[in-house]
Amino acid sequence: MTRPALEDPGLRAWRDETLYRLLLRASRAETASTLQRIHERGYTDVSVVDTNLLANLDTEGTIISALARRAGITRQAASQQVAALERSGYLERRSSDTDGRAAVIHQTPQGRALLNDALDIVEALENEYTEHLGVARLATLKALLSALLDHIDPIGALGRE
Repeated sequence: MTRPALEDPGLRAWRDETLYRLLLRASRAETASTLQRIHERGYTDVSVVDTNLLANLDTEGTIISALARRAGITRQAASQQVAALERSGYLERRSSDTDGRAAVIHQTPQGRALLNDALDIVEALENEYTEHLGVARLATLKALLSALLDHIDPIGALGRE
């Protein structure tokens, strides 16, 4: 579809249907709902910024540079966020078994409890989406997004280094 001119009254509708806007709205809505439910479970010190970093942490630990890349932030910003999450008791740094200069970021027991609760929340949200869209349509949506992301963000998946 050809983009309408800036003065075209149809521009707003066109913009609302771009993949960019649709993905932004979906991400914002899911993040807000997830964060609200996390707070309801007692993790009131977790912020929206924290969720972006925590969602990109592998269960077996992740180095700072991988966290930064996945979260789309600088290594310095990731280090600062990790330090804040360490102070809150969710994360800890451990020396790498393979590279003595590198620190691997791991969840503490409190961080693992948060992860477990967050995964329950994600599962509940996906069940709600299934009720709205149906099993087949949600599976199709996820498959299409996965295929697109494999193309446009091949290094963003968990566990890929």
